[in-house]
Amino acid sequence: MHRNRKESVTGFNGEFRFPVIAVFRCAIQPMVMLICCLVILPGCRSFRPSDGEGLFAHSDLLSTDKIRGPLERALHNEEDALSRGEKFSTAGRREVEVARKLFDDGKYPEAVKSYKKIANKYAESSIGEEAWFRLGESYYAMQQYPKAQDAYSKLFADYPSTKYVADASRRMFSIAKIWLEVSDPASGGQIKTVSQQTETDSDDSAKTLASPGDPSVRFGLIPNFFDKTRPLVDTRGRAREALKSIWLNDPTGPLADDALMLTASYHLRRGDYIEADRYFEILRDEYPDSPHLEKAFVLGAHVKQASYQGPMYDGTTLVSAENLKERTLSLFPDSEDRQQVREDLKKLYLQKAQRAWSRVEIYKRKDNPRAVAINCMQVITEFPDTSYAAMARQEIRQIDPALLRGLPGMSEFLESLPSLSIGPPAPKTSNSDQPVKSVSSPSGSKSPFRFPGF
Repeated sequence: MHRNRKESVTGFNGEFRFPVIAVFRCAIQPMVMLICCLVILPGCRSFRPSDGEGLFAHSDLLSTDKIRGPLERALHNEEDALSRGEKFSTAGRREVEVARKLFDDGKYPEAVKSYKKIANKYAESSIGEEAWFRLGESYYAMQQYPKAQDAYSKLFADYPSTKYVADASRRMFSIAKIWLEVSDPASGGQIKTVSQQTETDSDDSAKTLASPGDPSVRFGLIPNFFDKTRPLVDTRGRAREALKSIWLNDPTGPLADDALMLTASYHLRRGDYIEADRYFEILRDEYPDSPHLEKAFVLGAHVKQASYQGPMYDGTTLVSAENLKERTLSLFPDSEDRQQVREDLKKLYLQKAQRAWSRVEIYKRKDNPRAVAINCMQVITEFPDTSYAAMARQEIRQIDPALLRGLPGMSEFLESLPSLSIGPPAPKTSNSDQPVKSVSSPSGSKSPFRFPGF
C-alpha cells in the first residue's frame, strides 16, 4: 500500500511537473540572454557610439537637431498649408496651386483675385490664413499700401496665432516708415530700426509718394483721391495704427520696441507730451532689455516735465519727472544727456518752489494770515536758496505776531529768521496764475535731447 501511495503521488507530480518546468525555462532563458548581451556588447566597437564607428558611424542616427514638432514646423513656415489640419478637396488644392503660381510669377493683380476667393471660401483654415498673408504681400508689391495694411490687419484679427506674424510685422513697420516720412518731412531719412535685430525693407518706394506739400498730406481730413500709395484720409493716423498693430500682435518680436519708440518720438515731435509719456512708460515697463531703454528714461522724464501746466494745476507730473530723472542718473552714469538731466533737476526745484509760493498768494488773497505764515515757513524751509524764500521772509515779517499766536513752532521760527532779508531780487509773480510750461529748452518748442535715430 505504501508503494501504491508513492506511485500515485509520483504519478500526480509527473502529470504536472513538465508544464511548471517549461514555464520556468521560458522566463529564465530570455533574461540570461539579455544579461549576456549587456556584458558582451559594450566591448564591441560596433556598439560604441562614442567612437563614431560601427553602426553609429553616422552621427545623424543619434542627432535630434532636425526633429521638429508640428508647432515648430508651422512657426518656421516649413509646413505646407495644404497638409495642415483640414483635408482639402482636389478642387481646393488646384485653386491654391494656381494662386501660388500667379504670385510666384509676379502676376499680382491676378493673384489678388484668386486669393480673395480662397480667403472667403476657406475662412478659418490654413489656406485662408495663407490667402490673407499673400493678399497683403501682393498689395505691398504693387505699392498699394493701404490695402496691404488692411490685409495684414485682417490676418492678425482672424488668425491671432498666425505663423506669418514676423513677416507681417516687418511689412507693417515698413509701411509706417514710408507714411511718416511723407507726412513728417523733418523726420525723413532718420527713421530706422535701432534694435538691429531685424532689418526692415529699405527700398525707394517712399520716393514715389506724393510731395509733402500736398494738402492731403498736411491736413488729414482732406481726402486723397489720386495717390494709391497713401490712405484716403489721415496718413499719420494710419501710420500710428500700423505701429500699434506691431507691438500688440507681436509683443515679443524684434520690432515691438522699435514701434513703441517711433510712436513716442512722433508724439514728442508733435508736442503731444501726454501721449508721448504714455508710450515711453510702456517701453520702460515692458522692454527693460531694449536698446531704447536709456532714451525712454531720458525723453520720458523730459515729456513728464513738459506736460506740467503750471502752479495752478496738478503737480503729480513734477514729482514723477524728478523721480525719473534721478533714476536716469543712477541707471545710466555714462549717458551723454547727463548734464542736461542735471540742469532739468535744477529747473524742477525752482518750479516746485514756485508752486509752494503760489499757495502763499492764494491765502493772501483770501486774507488768511495764519495760512500765509504756515506756507511761508514751508517755502523758507524747503527752498531756502531761492528768490521765493526771500519773498516769503518779507511776507511773514509783515504779519502781526499776535495773529500767529498758538501756531506750533512759529515763534521759534520767527526768532531764527535773519534781521535783514538777503538774497537776489524776487521775480515778478503777477502772472503766476498763467500756465507755466516745464520744457527744458528756453524756447519751449524743441527738445534739448537728441532723438534716438528717429
